[in-house]
Amino acid sequence: MDIRNLEAFIVLAETLNYHKASERLYLSQPALTKKIHGLEDILGASLFTRGPNGTRLTNFGQKTLENTRKFLTHYEQFKSQVHFDSKENLVRHLYVGSCFPIHNYSQIEKKIAGNKGNVVLALVTGLSVEQQLNLLNAGMLHVAVMPMASILHLEPKKVFTEKLVYIFKKSSQLISSFKSALNKIGNGFFSAASSENKEAVELTDFLNVFPIYTGENMHLLLQTSDIMLIIDMITKNSAYTCVPKRMISSIPEYYMDSLEIIETDKKVDLGVVWSNSIDECLINDAEDFSTWVANV
Repeated sequence: MDIRNLEAFIVLAETLNYHKASERLYLSQPALTKKIHGLEDILGASLFTRGPNGTRLTNFGQKTLENTRKFLTHYEQFKSQVHFDSKENLVRHLYVGSCFPIHNYSQIEKKIAGNKGNVVLALVTGLSVEQQLNLLNAGMLHVAVMPMASILHLEPKKVFTEKLVYIFKKSSQLISSFKSALNKIGNGFFSAASSENKEAVELTDFLNVFPIYTGENMHLLLQTSDIMLIIDMITKNSAYTCVPKRMISSIPEYYMDSLEIIETDKKVDLGVVWSNSIDECLINDAEDFSTWVANV
């Protein structure tokens, strides 16, 4: 992955004009187009649409723009540290992809930094499993946490289990009927050891984009990784969702009085996967992360 391709993506996203972006980058328009197409091939999705109304970011492009800016900020910080610090004091950046949009990564970062010194976890979320795998292969991610059902062909460094819970609006009419049919509704969730391969494959994106349902027939209203949008849809539309239990801690406390959490016996196996090109200086940090992410 060429950092200059990411920089070209940001310039085009800011101008939404190939001619202006090409001038700012001192590139020809065909060269800029080649960079953008190359980046889209790695990520596995379109970043822009071009039509009568001009160039526009796709929804995925908008999310990727935010993550790219964060990524390049850490990259620039990294270069600055390399320039000014001695090797002993060098800040190490561990780039992490996660299926959780909100996670206790600050707590993990403190634990790792306390043991190993200057370590920064640069977290990238909101990407599908396929996109995270592409970034791992390109060396843009060092470590990623993904559902085992989607990475059975890989050998994860660490495997742990995550409990699933349902979140309803308090006093929702759906709760009583849901409780009576909990086992039937939950049959769609399988661990990596499940023999139901067809259903297991459906978990590929389950923990990257969370489903919001409405009605007793579990009509899929929408999918999102934005916890605040999830809560808004639940409280205003009498909808409900199924998420990993640890996500409850990321919900602002003043919303909890409006919600009802129903625990299930359903679980999903998660795996911590490493890039094949991880730097030797980061191996100990990656090992520490792999251990802590399963325990925090």
